[in-house]
Amino acid sequence: MTLLDFGAFPLWVNLSLFVGAAVMVWVAGTRLAGYAEAVGERTHLSHAFLGMVLLGVATSLPEIATTITGSLIGNAQLVSGNLFGGVALQVAILAVVDLIAVRGALTYFTPHPVLLFQGVMLLLLLAVAIAGAALGEPLALFGIGLTPFLLLAGYLLTLRMSSGGDYLPRWRAIDEAPPSIKQPEIAEKWLEQISNRKLYTYAALAALVILAAGWLLARAGDVLAGQTGLGASFVGVALVAASTSMPELSTTLGAVRRRNHEMAVSNILGTNCLEIALFFVADLFYRGTPILAATDRSSLFAATLGLIVTCIFLIGLLERRNRTIFGMGVDSMLVLVVYLAGLGGLYYLR
Repeated sequence: MTLLDFGAFPLWVNLSLFVGAAVMVWVAGTRLAGYAEAVGERTHLSHAFLGMVLLGVATSLPEIATTITGSLIGNAQLVSGNLFGGVALQVAILAVVDLIAVRGALTYFTPHPVLLFQGVMLLLLLAVAIAGAALGEPLALFGIGLTPFLLLAGYLLTLRMSSGGDYLPRWRAIDEAPPSIKQPEIAEKWLEQISNRKLYTYAALAALVILAAGWLLARAGDVLAGQTGLGASFVGVALVAASTSMPELSTTLGAVRRRNHEMAVSNILGTNCLEIALFFVADLFYRGTPILAATDRSSLFAATLGLIVTCIFLIGLLERRNRTIFGMGVDSMLVLVVYLAGLGGLYYLR
């Protein structure tokens, strides 16, 4: 039993709540991005590690909230659609940032090898998750499938490897990239003047707002799936995943405007690795069979879409050519085309 019966609200009320929660996520995520970067500067963390942990985890708070809420209410399609759909959407976010903020191809300005490692690990985690869903999770421990344990271990390994620099001398760019931003850097001088205590307090408050808004998104999105007739999987991929990815858009855009392309890309790849690892959290709160066993065709299609767009982006990172079309990298353009076509496929499968 819940304090609010969203099913009793008319469509326009739930839609208004959904939009309002999305705005809250955007505003709080924008502020949290500045706080996270300030924390990183004071603790001297590497840009890749900062992007994956401080930004990646912080901006994943809406996904964590929607995952827990969706699991508690027993909506496996909403959870899996949101997690799998978020991967493809957030790679598309990199393409959007390339279009609006980068003068050239974003992948040309990100030669750090740790990004290639994170991208390959993301492909591995997605493949393992798809395999577990296809098998129906025949093995489980305390209600948690074997696959989520593997996914969590893979994410922790990615986190550990991203924090070190043992492999950095083995691959370096041979040329220096020119300035890339289309807009001036965003300075937040006031953050440099506040105490650590205030900085951490502001960050915690922003995180709480994102958690509350994420819960509201999940509840309103679950009811909207039935009221609109679009289906839980399509709503999870197209609406909930889009709204909960707003912090990633704001933080990635902010990192690029600060000329920190490495942190921007690591934010997205790290967030996506965490998205897949969240199936472990989903199983903790989901009642019944392991949640991957209840994954439908739409969610599996969304996972495959995430594989495809990640491969396209990794090819761009490996090729590292500053080839553009309409002011954005060719790889980013292909990502957007494939993602939009994928949304059409998801609507067909709804």
